[in-house]
Amino acid sequence: MEKSVQFYSESVPMAGVLFLPENSPSDRPRPGIVICHGFTAVKEVMLPDIARRVAQAGYVVLTFDYRFLGASGGEPRRQIIPMRQIEDIQNAVTFMQQQPEVAPDRVGLLGVSLGGANVSYAAGVEERVKATVSVCGIGDCGRWTRDACHFWEWQALLRRLEDNRRERVLTGREQYVQASEIVPEPESTAALFAQILDQYPQWSREITLTSGAALIAYRPESVVHQISPRAILWLHGDADERVSMEESQSMYEKAGEPKKIVILPGLGHSDILSGPGLDQSLPLIKEWFETHL
Repeated sequence: MEKSVQFYSESVPMAGVLFLPENSPSDRPRPGIVICHGFTAVKEVMLPDIARRVAQAGYVVLTFDYRFLGASGGEPRRQIIPMRQIEDIQNAVTFMQQQPEVAPDRVGLLGVSLGGANVSYAAGVEERVKATVSVCGIGDCGRWTRDACHFWEWQALLRRLEDNRRERVLTGREQYVQASEIVPEPESTAALFAQILDQYPQWSREITLTSGAALIAYRPESVVHQISPRAILWLHGDADERVSMEESQSMYEKAGEPKKIVILPGLGHSDILSGPGLDQSLPLIKEWFETHL
């Protein structure tokens, strides 16, 4: 069963969908899992299929839009401010703990791409999170952005961000840019987005230029050592053209036990939680949550 839900993050209304296991005994609270979407995305992109399949395994699952995105509130629109997103995840955990179907001491996180970065960070600062799975996550978003650029693109971006900072201070105006102007995309990623954007009118690849500065300053790997003794699994494809598998490896190396990393051969950035790739990753995800949640 699926139902639309709403909660609040710093007084901003947050839009979510709750996925409940079918034929679940009403007197037996289940573990809850919050699933977090990626850079610029919304909850309808990729997440419903994985949410349904995780719910079929007996979990209560929540997907939601971060503030400023999709059906959630917040102004200015289409900001990607990672530390605000961490607050949103923490508030989503609180919401899940209040649901009668959820065992409040058994809440986990699953995130993909920037969502994988976010769940890694959130697990490091939020002790209520008992188990986490990060898919194609990013350990240092400044490094990720810099590595995606040619040297001259990187220098030009830094100048542009500084100019934007001065303009905002002096005029209050915000600039909007395509996300690829901040993090250049490989041709395969651009082609994929071109194919699917029309399916999701609530999804826009246009974001505030301010998002670039917030993204570059964001380093989930700086807090992953705090996750232990709670558990985290990193999944990454060795053919990921968008986020290098070294990003997950860097987080893994800095984390304490219990931890695990699995590099899935031949899988690209959008493969692990969709199509045949999901058939490979889902048993790993289920086993991790069964063991640690």
